[in-house]
Amino acid sequence: MLRDLSRRSLIKALAGSSAALPLANLLGTTDAYAQATTPPLRFIAIFTPHGCMPEYWNPQGGETDFNLEFENSLLAPLQLHRNRLLVLDGVDYQVLYEHGLTGHEGAPVTFLTGSKVSTASGDDLPQSASLDQVLGNAIGGNTRFRSLQLNAWEQFGGQHVYNSISFTANGSRVPFERDPAAVYQRLFGNAPPAAADPATAAKHVSRRKTMVDFLIRDASRLQKQLAGAEREKLEAHLEALRDIERRLGSLSVSPTPSPTPLPADAACSGGTVPPAYGVDQLGNLARMPELTRLHLDLIVRAFACDLTRVVTLTIPGPSMPWVRTPDGNPVNEDVHNDLAHRLDVTQEPLRTQIRTKMVAVQRWYAEQVAYLMTQLAAVQEGSGTALDNTLILWGNELGDAAGHMNVRVPTVLAGGAGGKFRMGRFLRVRPAGSDPLSRWPGPGTPLPGAVAHNKLLVSIANAFGVNVNTFGHPDYIGPMPGLT
Repeated sequence: MLRDLSRRSLIKALAGSSAALPLANLLGTTDAYAQATTPPLRFIAIFTPHGCMPEYWNPQGGETDFNLEFENSLLAPLQLHRNRLLVLDGVDYQVLYEHGLTGHEGAPVTFLTGSKVSTASGDDLPQSASLDQVLGNAIGGNTRFRSLQLNAWEQFGGQHVYNSISFTANGSRVPFERDPAAVYQRLFGNAPPAAADPATAAKHVSRRKTMVDFLIRDASRLQKQLAGAEREKLEAHLEALRDIERRLGSLSVSPTPSPTPLPADAACSGGTVPPAYGVDQLGNLARMPELTRLHLDLIVRAFACDLTRVVTLTIPGPSMPWVRTPDGNPVNEDVHNDLAHRLDVTQEPLRTQIRTKMVAVQRWYAEQVAYLMTQLAAVQEGSGTALDNTLILWGNELGDAAGHMNVRVPTVLAGGAGGKFRMGRFLRVRPAGSDPLSRWPGPGTPLPGAVAHNKLLVSIANAFGVNVNTFGHPDYIGPMPGLT
């Protein structure tokens, strides 16, 4: 009883401070987890570009004895979490190519909507809501945010199709947030103003640190009355918040970069990317690795506090000079034009050079997913972890990048998914005998043996308690076989 009174007293004492939200949510949900039969189930959708090389993307071996550690394996960084993976081969964006559209632009739109894409307005838009919005309405009602939409680096301007995978029921884009400081502000209420000058930003950094130190001092007085596991969870959570604030502070004192010119083929989207006003260098491509990690860490903290249960994250990458091949060469090229669409080059040594760099690019994306899984696995929940209670859907835009094909699209389910799916498998969903990479017949033509990704969306919706038999376009009916 004394422990409960002390917990309530601490929360009440800190209730007037927005910085108290992490602690209040953490302590408040500890009892909820103890009383519930299972912790809440969460959903994360991650979308990355450029397609892949199927021979390196797909694991080798069978359904349960698959191998991720062969030469040039794109999924090798996920080996640590092998038993929490369900790698799918044979998933198509069938709704695109059967309704007259293929290539890049339609894929981010249909990825979570399963919808036919309309271009009538001059923009690529769906005709129905995305899965994150449906799940947010179904499971997010008791959280502070029904869903969060994040973007690691804005490409080609804010309204470009690459930047958004979340849509309302009427087909409008749900606004995304690319600024980790602004995400932190929304979640925890004490980030610096977006347009703060360095001196003002420094004051806010100092104030944030003071708030966290205050929480730690008060929490330390409570620790003697907390059980060991509860005390450790509190310490880990506050340390993670302090680390995020330290890294946000390092971004906050950086000068504003110059505007970044758009590539020539994107000039129609509005000229130049606006400068990153404020203090976090959002327009500086060199910051993208750190910005990505900040977003991933904030997702984990938001889940740990039960502030939201549904998140989408897009991770673009026009060029990626921080990525290096095994021999140390940076990827300075335009990944889209100079690598992805030249994977079918036959001339050596150019072919090997292009493919080696493309392997490095896609492995970097896999490393980000692996990092997220590792961080979620470090959050203890009841007898398991946050990873056990999370489903990550990682998707891409193209299967065969060189051919602009929305066939055999790279698709991975990751996490424990609350036991809803049988993980630790490599599942070939296309019927035996059908060739998923036969000669492209052109938009509007069905492919034999196609398995629509709409079925996967139905399966995920069902796993979260949304009882539907179609998702998006009504032509594609039922769940995807073999997942459960």
